Amino acid sequence: MNDLLCTACGREARTGPVYPSQCICGGLWSARDPALYPAAGVGDERIEAPTPLWPDPVDAALLWKREDLNRTGSFKDRGADVLAAVALQAGARSLVADSSGSAALAAASAAARTGLPLVVHTPAGLPAAKRHALETMGARVTAEGDRRAAASRAAQAATHAFHFSHVFHPAFFEGTAVSAFEAWEQCGGDPPRTWILPVGNGSLFLGVVRALDDLGATGIRLVAVQAAACPGLRCPGSEGRSRAAGIAIADPPRRDEILAALARRGGEVVEVGEDEIESAHAELGGRGVAAERAAAAALAAVRALRAAGERGRVLAWLTGSGLRG
Repeated sequence: MNDLLCTACGREARTGPVYPSQCICGGLWSARDPALYPAAGVGDERIEAPTPLWPDPVDAALLWKREDLNRTGSFKDRGADVLAAVALQAGARSLVADSSGSAALAAASAAARTGLPLVVHTPAGLPAAKRHALETMGARVTAEGDRRAAASRAAQAATHAFHFSHVFHPAFFEGTAVSAFEAWEQCGGDPPRTWILPVGNGSLFLGVVRALDDLGATGIRLVAVQAAACPGLRCPGSEGRSRAAGIAIADPPRRDEILAALARRGGEVVEVGEDEIESAHAELGGRGVAAERAAAAALAAVRALRAAGERGRVLAWLTGSGLRG
């Protein structure tokens, strides 16, 4: 049964042991029917325990969704679990990914649970600790060239292996949607009206949108946080550099989807500078949270909104742990 629907032309396709990463028209896939994807991940049990909502100890009107407490310290564990289950369901015999960050660690962890072999293509210069973590979980790592070369190698390998992508396969967003469903339940169905999410490629953001649509939730304003040094949503193709690597995506493939969802929900993009990110990173550390800088960007955005007059309750996402290096 076809499960993939092109966002551009409406053509359908099916996920198999291999699948086209994009439609022949160049469009990206959405889920034709999200119910086709296993919501629980690998096996019958939920792999990820619910992450807590943490009241900020300084800003009484701020709640944090602690996705940094997932299995490998990232929200991407949720998407990887569902995508691994889809790969098994589709009869995949091997997986291939291109990432040097949290997506690779999440993929390696999920692959280890399925028993499917995984090859991860990364740019040269992958830190030794990260390579060791990937290889400890059974992944085979090829670290050569730049980011573009790594993506090209993975795309070539995906002609005979399942492309384990947090950008191109919509099942990943079904996993990240669970974070929003949890937050809604944890707030007793009455969450803050403003939700703040760091956005790079948008795999968490699009999952959150999917959950809000499923809940029929209106009146939730979404704020997408980007690094001012690399504002891929407003200025695609930006070649700036940011220490908040998780949101330093120069040209997000799903940019149009993200911007359309923001417009539909009355949201906005907030760009934060490197000094603001570093200050927020240090402040979170002072509160006992070792967050990645992309997550700290959310606190920088909260500060900016407060300075602009926002006084209401806010829900923000701590997307990842800084303990992963």
